[in-house]
Amino acid sequence: MTIRRLLLSALIAALAPVLSRALAVEPLRPPIPYRELELVLPRAVLGGREVSTARFTVAGDASRAADAIASAWRAAGARDVVRRDSGPWQIVSRIAGESVETAQLRDAAGGTSTGMISRWDAQPRPVKVTHHPRRLLPDDAALLDQVVSRDDARVAVTTVALVARGVAALSTEIGARARALGFVREPVVEAGTGGELDIAFYRKASRGDRAKANPGGAELVVTLERRGDRTAAVLHLVEEEAR
Repeated sequence: MTIRRLLLSALIAALAPVLSRALAVEPLRPPIPYRELELVLPRAVLGGREVSTARFTVAGDASRAADAIASAWRAAGARDVVRRDSGPWQIVSRIAGESVETAQLRDAAGGTSTGMISRWDAQPRPVKVTHHPRRLLPDDAALLDQVVSRDDARVAVTTVALVARGVAALSTEIGARARALGFVREPVVEAGTGGELDIAFYRKASRGDRAKANPGGAELVVTLERRGDRTAAVLHLVEEEAR
């Protein structure tokens, strides 16, 4: 099995509990004929607000498709429909109950357009995480990105950072921090002598059942890859939301 497939398998296993339930979220779709609709961001929390995003394809050019979406939303009684463009993107927004929906489209090959439709909650939705991935990283780690998604009581946090350490050294440091929080490491790819890549599962079972993951436990996938004199770290955590 190639390293790419190992990494993909690790991420799928970690994301599965959240994504399987996220598909039950209220449908997110454009109000015009479309094809190839795919939910790509289920109930993430960005900037303190919950957002879901779906990708889709429509026939015709992006400008006409955006106009059609604006007309459909206005006909449905939507408030404050705004139509604008930004570079190649044609954008339409509306207020929908307690949320804001935005459709963004751009021209694609073959007389079609690709689009993204997103629904943002108007009110902040703070998420509490017990074993935040930031706690596993050294203090000098440079955080590049972070995405939080939630489904019912389950929360997933993905943190991306660059650290001025070698892969093996950083793996050892993260491992020690994880063990201090009660996680057990299950290596997938070890850094070895090459020191270029390290992938590992970490699992913390609940007090009621340490034989398998269940409510109250947590699962973590850590991927470390050498980038010049630094290491890129991707930490994906799934756990029960702290109350």
